[in-house]
Amino acid sequence: MRFSLYCCLAALALVTAKPDPGALVNELSDTTKALATRFLDPRADLAPTALTPCANSAIWQEAIANDLAVGNGSTNNRAVYYLAADWQRLENSSRSYYSDGLLSSSTFSTLLQKGFQNYPTDFNQAQALTLQGKSYFYGEKSVKHTDVCLVIVEISSAPEQTIKSFGISGAWWPNDLNFFPPASQKNLSTLLFDKDWLYVSGYRYNVGASGDHDDSTSLTYPSPLRLVQSFMKTDGTYDWTRDAPGIYYLKAAQAANVPSIAFFLNAQPSALTQYKQACGTTLDSASIPAYVTFIEQVLAHWAEEGIRIEYISPINEPDDNFQKGSSSPWSCPQEGMQVPVDTRSAVFQQLRAALAASSSAGAKAVKIMGDEASQITQQALVEYIHSYSGLLKSTTNPGWLVNTLSGQYIDAIAVHMYDFPDDSAIRNFKQLVINASVQATPPRTPPPIKMTEVSSFASALGVRKPWGSTGPASLTSEYDPTIDNALDMARMIWQLMTLANAESWDWWTAVSTMLGCDPTIDPSCASKYVSGKGYNDALIYIDPNYATNKNYNFYISKRFWVFKHFTTYVRPGSVRYDIPNESLPYGTVAMASLGPDKTWNTVFINRNATDQTITLKLPGSGGKLLGMTQTTADDDWRSMTLPSVSNRDTVQITLPARSVLSLQFSVSGTATPSTAIASRGFRRASKVNNPNLASWERELEERAVSESRSRLSNRIARYQLAS
Repeated sequence: MRFSLYCCLAALALVTAKPDPGALVNELSDTTKALATRFLDPRADLAPTALTPCANSAIWQEAIANDLAVGNGSTNNRAVYYLAADWQRLENSSRSYYSDGLLSSSTFSTLLQKGFQNYPTDFNQAQALTLQGKSYFYGEKSVKHTDVCLVIVEISSAPEQTIKSFGISGAWWPNDLNFFPPASQKNLSTLLFDKDWLYVSGYRYNVGASGDHDDSTSLTYPSPLRLVQSFMKTDGTYDWTRDAPGIYYLKAAQAANVPSIAFFLNAQPSALTQYKQACGTTLDSASIPAYVTFIEQVLAHWAEEGIRIEYISPINEPDDNFQKGSSSPWSCPQEGMQVPVDTRSAVFQQLRAALAASSSAGAKAVKIMGDEASQITQQALVEYIHSYSGLLKSTTNPGWLVNTLSGQYIDAIAVHMYDFPDDSAIRNFKQLVINASVQATPPRTPPPIKMTEVSSFASALGVRKPWGSTGPASLTSEYDPTIDNALDMARMIWQLMTLANAESWDWWTAVSTMLGCDPTIDPSCASKYVSGKGYNDALIYIDPNYATNKNYNFYISKRFWVFKHFTTYVRPGSVRYDIPNESLPYGTVAMASLGPDKTWNTVFINRNATDQTITLKLPGSGGKLLGMTQTTADDDWRSMTLPSVSNRDTVQITLPARSVLSLQFSVSGTATPSTAIASRGFRRASKVNNPNLASWERELEERAVSESRSRLSNRIARYQLAS
C-alpha cells in the first residue's frame, strides 16, 4: 500500500498554505513522533484527556488531545488527523505498508509533520472547544461534532468466495488416544464432531509412512508416536488393519457427516525408500510411479469402505525431510519427505493419471491439492512461479505451479503459514496464484486456496505488539491456552479468508500432550500461560503422563472456543461478504457470511484492551436477530442478550475487550450497496514483480491511485470549507 501514503502527502501539498511555523512545528514535533510510534505500538494507557475513540481514528484523536493539553500554543485542524486516519483505514489493524520496510516510523513522522506545516488553518484549545455542536464534513456527509463517533459498519453487497470448511488434522494424537478408555475416545469424538461442540466441517486424515520393521522405529524425539503406521508394510505388502487409532477417528468423522474429508501424506512408505525409513528421504523422479500407485490403492480401498474422500494431498512441507544426523539410521522429529521443486509438477501429473485410470469410482472422484509449503514468504512466493536458487535448486522457469496449472493437474492450492505472514504477504500470495493462472497455457481460472496447517506461534498479545511487520510472533515453545493466543488465531483466519479469499482453513492438530505444566499437581495450570514449556499446537490437551497417572481428562483451550465461532456459524456453502475495515474500530477486524439457509453471520474480532461500540447496518430490511455469542477471557461461548434492531435496520453492538463476538440475523429485503467500501483497487492483492502482468491489472492499479488522489484532495477541500 505504498501509494496510499504518498498520494495523501501529495494531496496535502496541493493546498495553498500560509503556515505559522513559530509555535506550530515545535509543539507538533513531539506529538507527531509519539503519534507515529503509537501507530506502530499503541499503548493501553490512553491519556485521560483523549477524546472518545471513534472508528479507527482513536490514535489520531489521542494526538489531538495531547496537543490540546499543551494549552498555550496552537494545533492543526483536526481534519488533518482524520486524513491521517484515512490512510490507516486502507489497511486497518494490519499496518502492512510498514512491513516492506519502505517507511520507518521516523520517516513517517517527518512526512506527516511536513503535511501539518502546509495546512493553512490552525486553532488553539479554546477554538477547538467551540466546535462542539458545529457542523463539518466527515466522510461523505455533513455531521455534528457530537455525532463523529456514529460510524455505521456496513456489509458490502458484493459476494466474495464460497466457503468450504473449517477443520483439523488427525495426525499423531490418535496414537495417544488409543490408550485411553473407550468412553474417553468416544467423548473426544463428541468434542470434535458434535453440533453442540466444535462441529468441524473439515477433517484431514494422515496416511502414514512407517512400516512394521523400519530402521526409523528407533525415533525417540519427541516420541515414536509421531510415526503413523503405513498400510504398506516394510516388505511391500498391504495390511489394511494398520493405523487402527487413526482409522477410528476417520470413521468417526465419516459417521458424523463431516462434509470435507481429505487425505494427506508426510512421506512415502518406508518400503519404497532405500533405507527403509519414514523420514530423511527425497522423492526423485524414478520413485514417483510407485508412490502414486500406493496413493491410488489407499484411496480406492477406503472409498470402497464408505469414506467420502474429497481431496488428496501427496506432498507436505516439501522443503524439509526432517532428517537429524548424517548417517543411517538417522533420527527425525517426525515423518518427512523432501520433494525438489523440479519434481513437484510431475508428482501431481502422475497422480492425476493414476486416479483417472483407477477402477474405483471413489478414487476417480478425489481432487488433488498441493503443495502444502510450510511458509508463504520464504517458500511459496519463491517456488511457485520463479526458479529457486537454494538447496532445492530448480532449472524450471517459471516454476512448478504454472506447469501444474497448464496441465490441469491440481484442483486447489494448499499452503501452511508457519512464517506467520503479515497482510501484505497474504495479498502477494493471492496475487501470485492469479498470476500463475494467467501464465498457464491456456490461462485458467485461479484455483481455490486452502490454508491447511498452522500452530505453535508465540502470542502477539493483540495490538500491544506490532502485527504488520512480523505477524503474531515466531514458532516457539510456550503454552498459552488463553484468549491472547486465541485472538491471534482468529486474526489468522480473518487474514486468509478475507485477504486471500481462501475456501477453507484448518488448524494443525486437534489434540496434544504438549501441556506446559502438570495438571495433577496444579489442576488450574492447564488454563494458564507458561513460558518456555509446551506448545500452542492444539485445541484440546491431554496429560503427557496419562500412561502412568491414568489422568484421562481433556483440557480445552480458548482456541477451541474461538474456532467454534467459525466452525459452527460459517458452515459449508456460506458465501462471504466484506465488512470494510475503514468503518471498524482500530484493532478490530470482521467478516460476514450468508449461509445456505439464508441466515447471516457476522464475526467481530476485537484485539483491543477496551470495549468497542459499533453500529451495524443490516444488509436489507425487516432485520431479525437470531443469536449472539461471545468468547472472552472470562466467557467460553457465552450466549448474550440480543440488542434491538432500529427502524433503520441498524444494531448497536458492544464488542467486549479482547473478544470474539458472533451475531446471527435474517433480513427479508434485498441487500443494499455499501457506501463505505473503499475502491476495490485497494483490496486487490499487491502485485508481484512480474513484467507479464495482464493489462487489466495495471489499469486497475492506475485507476485506484487516481481515485484515491482525487478522493483525498476533495476531502481536504471539504474540511477546509467546513472549518
